[in-house]
Amino acid sequence: MSSSTDPDNHPAETSRWPLPASGQRTVVPPAVLATMTAHPLCRGCLPHGVGYYPHASGHRMYRANPADDLLIYCVSGQGQLQVEGQTLAVTAGDLLLLPEGLPHRYQADDSDPWSIYWVHLGGDEVAGYFDEIAGEGVERQRVTVGVHSRLAEEFQSLLAAATRVQPEHLVYAANLLRSLLAFAALMRRQYTTRHASLDINRVNSYLQTALTRRLNLDELVSATSTLSRYHFIREYKRQTGQTPMQAFQRIKVSHACYLLDISDDTLAQIAARLGYDDPYYFSRLFKKVMGVSPQRYRRERGH
Repeated sequence: MSSSTDPDNHPAETSRWPLPASGQRTVVPPAVLATMTAHPLCRGCLPHGVGYYPHASGHRMYRANPADDLLIYCVSGQGQLQVEGQTLAVTAGDLLLLPEGLPHRYQADDSDPWSIYWVHLGGDEVAGYFDEIAGEGVERQRVTVGVHSRLAEEFQSLLAAATRVQPEHLVYAANLLRSLLAFAALMRRQYTTRHASLDINRVNSYLQTALTRRLNLDELVSATSTLSRYHFIREYKRQTGQTPMQAFQRIKVSHACYLLDISDDTLAQIAARLGYDDPYYFSRLFKKVMGVSPQRYRRERGH
């Protein structure tokens, strides 16, 4: 891992990755930062350092006890993040949200090194912004928002403003940072909405293939979507008015009706063909869905 600046000298603990001509890195001087941290328009959310590392071959960093928050935006290439015992792949369109005090390591991929914008920041509003960006996802440190030229422009504007250390420029930079964070949260929501639509036909087709066995909900989710279990159920119910397992029961009962119509199989045989060991349980399920027992259903149809 590369060495880093001493966090006691400055909270922006940046790597010493050698900047190419097209790279940028600016850190607010400690004395200026101390003054601006007390400013009423800055103390809630203030940039400590901002940068852009293009095609950052060899870039790597370890922070055992970071003194400030860090936001990284990958715009191309790949990298890895190690945090809380996990190794997460990072690709273009990913944001890394690394709060103060959370130990972490990250590095550019050796064969396809990332290009990243980053900002060290602090203030009591930052946690709220990070929560808004992360949303309801299980992962809190890696969030996909997609590649957006506008978000890159926001970082460029922030870089230009933070390079000037006069108070009025840093007040402007602080509010540019708020705008950037709010825009990132909006892009995450739009990305989630665009990619959260569930292919109901695909799900129902899979349910049809599982008619003769018991089906675990987690298996259904992983086989037919990339959504979380919670979002899968919510989206399926939004589109169909029922949960996936309620739909599965109805599909099984519908097939049982077909078998009752065309065959002389007993209820126990039909239940077993549909993955139910207990014909009495299946009979109760059938009646709940159809409003009549299997025996009455068959009898009313002339059997």
